[in-house]
Amino acid sequence: MPGQPHRILYMYKRFLAGETLTSAQLQDLISEEIEIVSIRTIQRDLRLLQKIEPTLVGTPKGKEIYWRIPKYFLQPKQVVRFETNELLAFHFLKAHLKTFRGTVIERDVERLYNKLEKYAPKEVILDDTIYWDQNVGYYDYSKINDILEKVIECTASKKWYTVTYVTPKTLTSKDIVIRFETIFSYLGVLYVVAYVPKHKIHVSLAIHNISKIEENPDFIDIAPPFNFREWSSYRFGVFSGEIRDVKLLVKKEFIHFFLNRRWHISQIEKFDKDGNLILEMRVPIGVDLINWILSWSDAIVVLEPKELIQKIVNRLSQALSNYKTTSPEIKPQLEEVKEERFETGGKKVAEVQALPETAQKEVVNEPSVKYKLSLKKKKKN
Repeated sequence: MPGQPHRILYMYKRFLAGETLTSAQLQDLISEEIEIVSIRTIQRDLRLLQKIEPTLVGTPKGKEIYWRIPKYFLQPKQVVRFETNELLAFHFLKAHLKTFRGTVIERDVERLYNKLEKYAPKEVILDDTIYWDQNVGYYDYSKINDILEKVIECTASKKWYTVTYVTPKTLTSKDIVIRFETIFSYLGVLYVVAYVPKHKIHVSLAIHNISKIEENPDFIDIAPPFNFREWSSYRFGVFSGEIRDVKLLVKKEFIHFFLNRRWHISQIEKFDKDGNLILEMRVPIGVDLINWILSWSDAIVVLEPKELIQKIVNRLSQALSNYKTTSPEIKPQLEEVKEERFETGGKKVAEVQALPETAQKEVVNEPSVKYKLSLKKKKKN
């Protein structure tokens, strides 16, 4: 089914062929060869294409704007050099393009792939690795392909729809009038941001919880401009809530996992006098934030606010009670750092091993320095 990707590729091919075209001319060509579109749709497509291909320029002449890619960009006279991140982006794009082989746009994709090969030669990123991350577990969308394709179509159209959405906790469904804005992924799940005119807010809906979509041509309203960066600043992950000042302490032995990584747009990094990393953020105290902190429970200590500390303590207490029921004989044990060699011969220094019960008693009664000495002495014996 035609849509924005087809139109963008069509325009791009025309411009690469050296043509100069106006919005009206593109409207006539696309309406004749692909699908009937409005002049506003063509203008939106041109703005998007210009973001993707900055060499596309528009020259005003009278009331018209003539769009083209200058010849010196079509046929470079010298070797083009790229910054590291741009070169890496080209390699990732090459890997992603393989996904479209065997589809209706295979020939167009192959041309783009060959162009990228000139600037990013050889295989650096295998396409198998693009979706490899096993830590989050990816949702299988093969059984709801019809809904997924419908969401893509609706997001491109920017029309109003009535959607039947199943609430995960209660498994109850409700009909809501929305306009689709954009699709994004988070922890292996696809979401769509939609504007709900009834509440005048943008919300995130899990695509696999959408059971029905119908166009609502009778509904007339104007949706406000959508800015994903601004929208996401009021969230940590997917869910929103009351914004709070959150302060976290990251133990100094773990800070190498956190430095130079952005967890939220409001993030501020500091260090305390002991060398621990202090992260400050303005975020809602929701499920995503709590789950993230718990995933680093050995590294992160919540300093503020008390409301968040209470939620973390409650969750940890619940986790312990689960094991008290299923495995009451297993008790918490102190752990000792043990060196372990990698396959390449290097040393792994962060591996831990449970101490025997006698050593645990020593730890309680002796200062930390004597504790380390007693371990070394024990190893020699």
